[in-house]
Amino acid sequence: MMRSIACVAALALALAAALADVLSPNSPTTQNLDAPFAPPTRIHWIDAGGTFHVRPFVYRYELVDPLNLQYRERQDERYPLRFFAAGWAYRWGSRHWVQAPPEVFLYPLGTDELGRDVLARTLAGARTSLAVVLIGIALYAVVGVAIGSLAGILGGWVEGLLMRLSEFVLALPALYLILALRALLPLRISFWQTLLLTVGTIAAVAWPPMARGVRGLLLQLRASTYVEAARGLGASRWQVFARHMLPQIAPFVLTQTALAAPIFILGEVLLSYLGVGFQEVDSSWGTMLRKVQDVRVVTDFWWNLAPLPLVFAALLALNVAAGTNRERDATRIAL
Repeated sequence: MMRSIACVAALALALAAALADVLSPNSPTTQNLDAPFAPPTRIHWIDAGGTFHVRPFVYRYELVDPLNLQYRERQDERYPLRFFAAGWAYRWGSRHWVQAPPEVFLYPLGTDELGRDVLARTLAGARTSLAVVLIGIALYAVVGVAIGSLAGILGGWVEGLLMRLSEFVLALPALYLILALRALLPLRISFWQTLLLTVGTIAAVAWPPMARGVRGLLLQLRASTYVEAARGLGASRWQVFARHMLPQIAPFVLTQTALAAPIFILGEVLLSYLGVGFQEVDSSWGTMLRKVQDVRVVTDFWWNLAPLPLVFAALLALNVAAGTNRERDATRIAL
């Protein structure tokens, strides 16, 4: 049951990331300097006179105290919401799930210090996290399987060298190593360069569990009867690996890869929070959570912490979905 719920939650997050532009009433990069730290826009069905309206509407917000950033609703005029209406243009079109009339702004989760839509930036950050996870686990699997396969198949001094290297990486403090590797690289680079460098840095310290697991399974499979039979028929060690060993270790590789997904989400958030990942102009959960350092944001402008529950939900969903069958898959491979 828990695994099904976790899978549904992970799928919902992935769908929200894919449809981020459609679900966002505003562009994640558009600044509204007239509305810094604006509170979430309240959506109404009942107006100030007590009349119910089938079509939801919003009121205009005005800044009444610029020093303390206090806003109030002006309830003298209603602005009905429009659904699946044209709005700001993105790569695939300009239709959005909900839009406010042009004369008012709709901020379902409020704005940040620059007047940017928190909901739009949170959804765009989910898309960034999805890209980090997909590219990260692919690189993690390739590096881990390649090193583990070389150690398990070649044996000898190659195996000893690669396993000592994995032990060395495991012995190092992962956080400090990631920060050190990232600090050696330029800070002001493009979004995709930052993405690849962030993923590569995390993968550079995360591969040992995959490599050691693959190597251990290959050592067991080398002594199996069908592998010995294949060798007796003249198959090379790489033919034996591709035809007989790789299909057997595939379940372990898939499970271990899924278990590594939370590492990349947490790593991106941590690096961006510390200022060595994505920059402020990029939409990512880590850059948005950097505002937690300001106590007033936590107490007065709490809506800027919107990525926090999504990070928790994503980590929980991925861990539950991937960890349920881990022992069963490993036992099946060993048998």
